[in-house]
Amino acid sequence: MTDIKWVRADMNLNFIDENKENNIIEVKNSGKLEKDFYQYAEKFYNAAECIIYYLLEEASKKQDIAKLDIWYLPMIFLYRQSIELLLKAIILKIITDNKEGKECVKGISHNLKKAFEKIIEKKEIILNSNENGKWLMKYLSDITNIDIESDMFRYPFSNGLKVLFERQTHISLEATKINMKKAYNIIKKIYNNGDLPKDEYSGDLPQLVVEGGEYFRQSVMGYKFAKYSYYPYYESYEQTAKFIKEIIIKQNKKDLFIPMCYLYRNAIELGLKRIIIEDSHIQKYEALKKIKKKKHSIQYLWNAIKEEVKEYGKKFEGDTTIDIVENYIKSFHELDSKSDLFRYPCNKNMESYFLETKKFDIENIASCFEELCTFLDSVDISLNLILEYEKEMESYFSY
Repeated sequence: MTDIKWVRADMNLNFIDENKENNIIEVKNSGKLEKDFYQYAEKFYNAAECIIYYLLEEASKKQDIAKLDIWYLPMIFLYRQSIELLLKAIILKIITDNKEGKECVKGISHNLKKAFEKIIEKKEIILNSNENGKWLMKYLSDITNIDIESDMFRYPFSNGLKVLFERQTHISLEATKINMKKAYNIIKKIYNNGDLPKDEYSGDLPQLVVEGGEYFRQSVMGYKFAKYSYYPYYESYEQTAKFIKEIIIKQNKKDLFIPMCYLYRNAIELGLKRIIIEDSHIQKYEALKKIKKKKHSIQYLWNAIKEEVKEYGKKFEGDTTIDIVENYIKSFHELDSKSDLFRYPCNKNMESYFLETKKFDIENIASCFEELCTFLDSVDISLNLILEYEKEMESYFSY
């Protein structure tokens, strides 16, 4: 029987089951940003590798089209994030002036091409004399052209309503894996040795999206019926978070805890946005304004639809579900109000996170995320049914 998790009154993000030592993790950063950015890069890269290995082996053999398609989204985000973190680690390593290094990283934001150009400038690297360097510049430029703000693989559309794929695209997972590995290894060599490696790495076209390959070793993106849909994003982030959780627990790979939490956290944000955009009675223009205003604030997003959820969710006198959910929302918002605690080792002002050791119970925090996801799923289903019923009634009485 499937264990369906539901929100509970005794939820506590800080709960620690001392009887299960293997489930306890202590998170602590050094405060040396160069080192911390590098370590975060390794965590995100390893998480992405776990996912693509599963897709190319298990999912491919089982012909699990659903996972092969939608898991592409969080997987690419994890890879992309690992490259961004590693490039920033190099910048912080080569710019010895602490203030200058921090300002440089802040100015680069999510622009991978700009980050690599800064490294070339500071290291006085002659790019044209190295094939790895030329390939990497083209590859990072292509990723930047597609995803300059690091949001196209996290949300179904940008602030300007741009979507990731305008047409159905069959993406080679094998080429994706080879190219990401090549890019990461080249950058890692720069971090370790201070220069571009001379040994050539196997790689495909210097493009993020390489089409082709065997059918069950592809991700197919760009379905017209789901062009602006939150479903594939929400579902894939929650599913891959659960997948990473199982790896952490079964294989004791606690270094994956940070990316796991980010995947869960983004699923919660996506779930709330899905309700606002797709299920609520808020006019579309107003709904878009709301999700842009404080786009990462779990509390703000919840407040936007709370009254409607309460109105249509009335069951019986004394039901405390909404009060319980309020505690979840408040707890997750206070833990990570800007969606960067589990994404970077510091905030936008380059102030380090986790300078004091923070203990987490891996199963507990994962369960808390999953319980809230279940509630958001139920709200989505309920409000969507109401909208469909209202449309049917409107159509019926229009005759």
